[in-house]
Parts: sequence; C-alpha cells; structure tokens
Amino acid sequence: MAKENDITKEFLNIILQSMEGGVLAIDKNLKITFFNQSAEEITGYKKEEVLDRECCEILKSELCQDFCPLEEVLQTGKPAYNYEILITNKKGEEVPVNITASPLLSSNNEIIGIVENFRDLTKHRGLWGRLREERNKAQLYLNIAGVIIIAINEEGIVSLINKKGCAVLGFQEDEIIGKNWFDLCVPEDVREERKQVFKKVMAGEQQEVEDYENIILTKSGEERIIAWHNTTLIDENSHIFGTLSSGEDITKRKQTEEELIQSEKMVSLGQLAASVVHEVNNPLAGIMVYVKLLQKKFKENNIQVESTEKQLQKMEQELDRTTRIIRNLLTFARQSEPSMNPIDINKALDAALLLVGNQINLENIALEKNFDPDLPQVLADFDKIQQVLLNITLNAIQAMPDGGNLTITSSVAKNVKIGDSWTDAVRIDIQDTGIGIPKENLKKLFTPFFTTKEKGKGVGLGLSVVHGIIGKHKGKLDVESEIGVGTTFSIYLEVMNEKND
Repeated sequence: MAKENDITKEFLNIILQSMEGGVLAIDKNLKITFFNQSAEEITGYKKEEVLDRECCEILKSELCQDFCPLEEVLQTGKPAYNYEILITNKKGEEVPVNITASPLLSSNNEIIGIVENFRDLTKHRGLWGRLREERNKAQLYLNIAGVIIIAINEEGIVSLINKKGCAVLGFQEDEIIGKNWFDLCVPEDVREERKQVFKKVMAGEQQEVEDYENIILTKSGEERIIAWHNTTLIDENSHIFGTLSSGEDITKRKQTEEELIQSEKMVSLGQLAASVVHEVNNPLAGIMVYVKLLQKKFKENNIQVESTEKQLQKMEQELDRTTRIIRNLLTFARQSEPSMNPIDINKALDAALLLVGNQINLENIALEKNFDPDLPQVLADFDKIQQVLLNITLNAIQAMPDGGNLTITSSVAKNVKIGDSWTDAVRIDIQDTGIGIPKENLKKLFTPFFTTKEKGKGVGLGLSVVHGIIGKHKGKLDVESEIGVGTTFSIYLEVMNEKND
C-alpha cells in the first residue's frame, strides 16, 4: 500500500511539474508546500528558496496588503477564478499574472490547503497589450459616464469604480478599490441587513433587484440618496462572482419632490380653510350653548342629574369630534419623513373625508361610501396616500359646482397589471357626476403645470404630484371621463404579501 501511495505521489508530481502554468500549493497557514518548474521560471525563485515560506513573500503584490483572496478560499471553500495581479519577481520586476485558486481537500473533505495556478501574461505580449488597450478604453468610457459605475465582487469588495463614483463618494480611487463596500459606504443602522441580502444574492438564494433607491455614506459622513440599476455578474460556469451597478445621485431631486408635495399640501389646506373653520365652529357653538344652559341652571339651583349628564355627554362628543378634525388637519399639514408601513386604505379614506366632509355638504353633494371591510393591507406612506385621496376628492368637489353625487369605493382587484407585473391590488375609485374632462385633455392631465381651472384657482401641480406619489408606491392611476356625465379616478396599490412584507 505504501508503495502504491509513493507511485501516486510521484505521478501527481510529474503532472504538476509538466504543467505550462505556475503551480504552487500552500497549507492552512498560507505557507508554500509545493512549487513547480514553471513557477520557478515566472518568479525567478528556486523551489528550495520558497518551501515553507508564506505565499505573500514570493508573489509580492499590492493585493496582499489589503485583501487576500486565498484567505477567503480557505474560509469558504469556494474557488477564486481568474483574478489578475502584478507580482514582483526575484529581480524586482513586475510581472502580470492571471491566477485561479482552488481549495485542497483531504479524504474527509476537510480544507487542508490551496492549489494555486498562475500564468505569466507577458508570454502573450500581443494579447496582453491589446487587453490593456481595451481595458484603458473601457475605463475612459466609464469615466466619461455621468453616473456612478461600480463593480463589487462576491465578498463585497469594490473591484471597479469610475470618476463620477469617486466624486459623489468623496474618495480617491485607491481609497475605495479593494475595500469592503458595506463597511465603507453603507449607513451602520442598515449595514448588516444589506450584507445579508447581498450574501443571499451571491449564493443564488435571492434575485438581485434591478432598480431601487437607497442611502449611502460619503467619505465626509454625509448621506446621499442613490437610484441604482444593478445586474449580477456570472461566469461561463454559471458562477455568480459579483454585481455591476450604475447609480444616479438623486438627493437634490428627492428634496425638491418633497418640497413640491409639501407646497401642494398647503394649496389643499387653503382650499379647505373655510370649510374646516365652519366644521370646527359648529360643535364649539353647540358646546357654548350647553355651557350657558348649565350656568343658568346652576345659578337657579335647578341642576337635574339625568339631563345634565346627557348634556355633558353631548359636549364631550362634540369636543372629541373637534379634536379629531384639528389633529387630522395638523397631521396632514406637517412635513413628515417618508415612512412606508402596512396601512388600512379605509382608514386613509376616512381621514381624508373628515377634512372635506363639511365642504361636501356645503356644495350640496351626496356622498356614498362603499368600503370593503375585509381589505388587505398595503405597504404605503399613510400621509402621502391621504394627500392623494384628498387632492382627487377636492378635484371631484370642484367639478360639481351645482351639486351632484360623489361615490367612493374600496375593493380588491385580482390579477391587475402594474408596470410589467401582474398582481393583486387594493383598488380605490373616486367617482363624481361633474362636468367631465375633454378627451384631448386626458393625456395631459398629469403633466406639471397643466390646468383647466380659472386663473388663481390652481397652477396645475395637484394631479402631477398625485401621479408622482402613486408612482413612488409602485402603483397605478387610471382616469375615465365623459363630458356632462362625470369622472372616475381609479388607484391601484399592490396588496402586501411575503415579497414586500
């Protein structure tokens, strides 16, 4: 048996020695245990000089100072494919090499070391020159691009970034290449969560989301909002080895959008002012009547327990109603941070109607509510959705100057197409019997600054803002209208499920 093992070892040694590329083996301490003849030729070192020395002493590279792919191979058992580095040979000359490293396993499938194969790219000078030329040209294209372009390998290490990326992040290229993206540029409160998602994508357990927005940290610690477009990188063996992303800094645009939404709120509040004052005035006037009545009875020593209790209860009810109106008005008016949470659409509808209820009555409009009591929740910003509902409802009221019918319906719509996907959605219909919208204006309805209102009645941002909010919620907004018959706005918001829970 010992003789057979010796023969096997000799046979393997002959194979490894005869290979064209350099081959070395290292143990778990990264010390060299095998060094073939081609490795001697590429590095200029003899086998006797390198055995039992650490790999980084022989294959001297800048990569060894920051990040060692071999350590990752030892820890994970995953091969490192085709990475290119410059090593320094015994004479002190730089040699470009292409390296593949694979785990060396025992008979018990335990990782006991690594086999590393590396090829001298200078032997293919023409090819190497063309590759360098193409790489430089590609880098030039990347640097001209007006968006961030960044590549991250499967360990989360930045392997490529363009000038725009460096400018937005505030780093020099050598300060970010070779560093862990998540540790360097992701806010601490979401860092671990994003790392776990990335690991699942790299393991093929989860698909990369092609388009999304998130916050990143710059070198100075400033937070910026970036809109990303992403793709996973896959080699010829279907192995996922990283991601390539383009990103646009949309921080200023997001701030402008929030300011626009807030200004549109103020317009809505202006339209509601008289109605809300009247709505609050009525219960306060009623309370004042009861207070004077109770004062009179008290002076006459004629307080009756039963009637007094009923009067106090009515006062309490009116105060509660007034408080709810004022609280809802203040909540709506304040500029809040965007917050996506599971919400009940029926509650958002009730909150909006509480603010316009008196105006509906004053305009001689009959309100019909058809709310599905078993609506599933949607993931949304309650404040923003309330603004959408309020804007559309105010438009409906203004479209019925001589009174009419306003019907608001909530329901579940099955298998609705939103964007490129088919999904179940909560549907909200706001239907009026007003003057209607001409067909030629329907396509312009959500265009900023387009308005059919009289001068001074609006600048045409209401429906544009509404459309933008629904778009940010990945929802859909439809409108149908007929002159003299009325208009129906239909809003669709995806039902919450495991995917967006």
